Amino acid sequence: MALGQALLDIMEDLNGELQLQTGEADVAKGLRALNAAQDVFEAILASHPNVLGSGIGTVTTTASTENTAFPTALLRLDSLWYIDSGTSRPGWKLVNLRQSGAHARGMSWIASIASNSLTGKPRAYWTNGTNIYWDPLPNATHTVRWYGLQAASSITAAGTFAYGDLFMYPFATFASRIMKVTLDDPADDFIELGRATFDPLIEALSRFNRDGAQGVIYERSHDT
Repeated sequence: MALGQALLDIMEDLNGELQLQTGEADVAKGLRALNAAQDVFEAILASHPNVLGSGIGTVTTTASTENTAFPTALLRLDSLWYIDSGTSRPGWKLVNLRQSGAHARGMSWIASIASNSLTGKPRAYWTNGTNIYWDPLPNATHTVRWYGLQAASSITAAGTFAYGDLFMYPFATFASRIMKVTLDDPADDFIELGRATFDPLIEALSRFNRDGAQGVIYERSHDT
């Protein structure tokens, strides 16, 4: 993994007027531009499900409390899994309720347990990005593992760049453009530039497993 200084070096290659070596005049501004580039990249990345979702962590429920605080710096939640207390392994995937209030249209089995009178281990959830609401109401402290995209640490000259070599030139290119911003430049143009710079890379990674068409899994059947 490259250090942040490697990004500053590329920015100097792209713009020979920049002074981005240790102790030089533009280092602080260059790092601010790189971190702005990272913020734009992660905002775009968060809208693409399951891409670079290497983040993992846990949250815990509280008995008779319907919600838990959303994990810090988690930009995109890909899935939640109940952790079996006996094995410390995932037991089942929680169902994502698409409507608040524990009502899920078209999902009769989960709607049947969406009742304030029932308590137990979490089977489903709804979130607004501030809290995670559980269904049924937790009857004890339970551990739930999350998978998703978590914001990377700020880029520093001596720190490790979180996204690897493939992303270095797009980051440096975008950051170099940021350093050329003037007072009258519209912000919308830079958002569009961010999409033009990062979208092709994200789209390529979204097709990482190129192993043919996905099979169809039938979860319900009927004989009528």
